[in-house]
Amino acid sequence: MKKNLTILLFVFCGFFYANAQSNLKRCSSETPSAEWDEWFNAKVEEFKLAQQNGRTKANTTYVIPVVFHVIYGTQNIGTYPNLSKAQVTSQIQILNDDFQGKGYNSNQYATMGTGGKLPFYNYAVANNLPAPNNNGVAIGSLSIEFKPVWVKPNGDTLTELGIDRISYSSKSWSNPASFTSATQFKNYMDNTIKPASIWDPTKYLNVWVTDCDQNVSLLGYSTFPSGTTLTGLGSGTGTSNTDGTWIWAQACGNVGTLTAGYNKGRTLTHELGHFLGLRHTWGDSNCGTDYCNDVPPSQTANYNAWPITYPFNTSTCTATGLYKSNATDGEMFMNFMDYCEDAAMWMFTNDQVTRMNTALTQSTNRKNLTASSLLVCKPDVGASAQTIAKQYLKTVTNVYPNPTNGLINISTDFASNTNLKVEVRNVVGQTVFTSIAKSVSSNVLQYDLSSLNKGIYFITLTSENGSAITQKIIFE
Repeated sequence: MKKNLTILLFVFCGFFYANAQSNLKRCSSETPSAEWDEWFNAKVEEFKLAQQNGRTKANTTYVIPVVFHVIYGTQNIGTYPNLSKAQVTSQIQILNDDFQGKGYNSNQYATMGTGGKLPFYNYAVANNLPAPNNNGVAIGSLSIEFKPVWVKPNGDTLTELGIDRISYSSKSWSNPASFTSATQFKNYMDNTIKPASIWDPTKYLNVWVTDCDQNVSLLGYSTFPSGTTLTGLGSGTGTSNTDGTWIWAQACGNVGTLTAGYNKGRTLTHELGHFLGLRHTWGDSNCGTDYCNDVPPSQTANYNAWPITYPFNTSTCTATGLYKSNATDGEMFMNFMDYCEDAAMWMFTNDQVTRMNTALTQSTNRKNLTASSLLVCKPDVGASAQTIAKQYLKTVTNVYPNPTNGLINISTDFASNTNLKVEVRNVVGQTVFTSIAKSVSSNVLQYDLSSLNKGIYFITLTSENGSAITQKIIFE
């Protein structure tokens, strides 16, 4: 295991153009607290143990509903920074390919090995890495699908899948590109734009896309996952008003208005690594730890452009006690959590995948995203919107007890306030009770129907978008 170093400082992830013409920073995510590290690392170990004991679901695919809040002034769609639909949509495909281990240039990796071995074979042997790293460090694959949202929190459908266009001019907001320091820019994003535009982060992955002044020079920043039992969260985790990711509009996707070196969509891939619990490969410290055994230690961030010769930067971190060096195989420049230019980044490792799986099952604002996708994402081919909406309604409502003595509880957990119609019919189809609950969100509705005769009834719940489910209930 690599060194467990406590990092308390605020980290600006400095990233400079190789040609020194700019000082763009790959990432300005804040380093989470030591308490966060302790909490999340414990959750990772719990997840590993659950895997070993067969207590986790096999072949789980996480579906993450994504909304891009495109912030612009008065420009027409397709005129920067009001990005075209094609540019935003290209970013979705990039995310799915990258997280599943098959993104741009990932085919270069195997060619770097020798003698039929993958890269970092010597490091894997020296550290006794288990399968699937027996033949060198393998590219990890996360069973995840990022999917553009279809439905707004109020139930309305979007004109463009996954895109929420917001004119800062119409909102009387300042132009985000008018701020000339990173501190000013981030403060404005976190204190003004995010709170006024965020969609429930337990139901949606929020991505803000704006222009940014060249003096600010940021590419992106993200919040880390948090847990309900964790106190003293620290500045690295998000709140209900800020949780999500921001990226510069010129680093979104791989078509449209883009900046050279950052035109393959890897800025958002990197930031969503943080969103799912990953640290930088150098552990934000000289040869620090990212808590992943299959990521060789790095002295600091790498800023290189592709092509890069492997092995790269050998012997920058020496062995200390039980900790192995990177003397033979060097640093993992191609890892998404380093800072190289987009074309030189193409992999997560399997330990990183384990950490992301942990976030998706343990974090309050991560574990509910897949359930939310049943309603807020457009149905797959072959499934009707009504069918998907019914499935979602089942996940956010619960009628109990059943059987009942006439007292009925209906618990709800809707993404936003909605109206819910409650109807009870007897076995011959007669309606014996009707009520409409206004502005229901996370509530427990209670009804006293003890005046009804004992027997079998059917209770129907209908949401304001027309989806409905019916459940048999026994009065005794």
